[in-house]
Amino acid sequence: MQTFLPYPDFVASVKALDYRRLGKQRVEAMQLVNSTNKLAANPSAKVGWANHPARTMWRGYLPALKLYHNVCIQEWIERGYNNTMKYYDLPDDIQMPDWIGDDRVHASHRSNLLRKDPDYYSVHGWTEPDNIEYFWPVEL
Repeated sequence: MQTFLPYPDFVASVKALDYRRLGKQRVEAMQLVNSTNKLAANPSAKVGWANHPARTMWRGYLPALKLYHNVCIQEWIERGYNNTMKYYDLPDDIQMPDWIGDDRVHASHRSNLLRKDPDYYSVHGWTEPDNIEYFWPVEL
């Protein structure tokens, strides 16, 4: 479970992803939105990923997570893939998480992407080694 953000910009981040990860990002972002909505409706609900840092890092930023999901869908379609997922409605003013722009987050994502598919991701010229642990901008 992860929302890959090798850059502080959502569009640049999803454009950098290989098709496998991009396809999964649409689904994982939707799952994170759904679990967040279920917990908001019933805080004692048994929800998958309730305490996973990939969910808690988006706490308080649901519109931004929905925007990330929509950007993933748009990139998926622009690459010519069939999409069956719906876009989320978004407010006009979206507050972005305070960790956007924290290079510890973005560098850890670049590192992990390099490890997952070195041939694909090495073309980006990222300088991180491929062994950095994920940096979670929340208490674990």
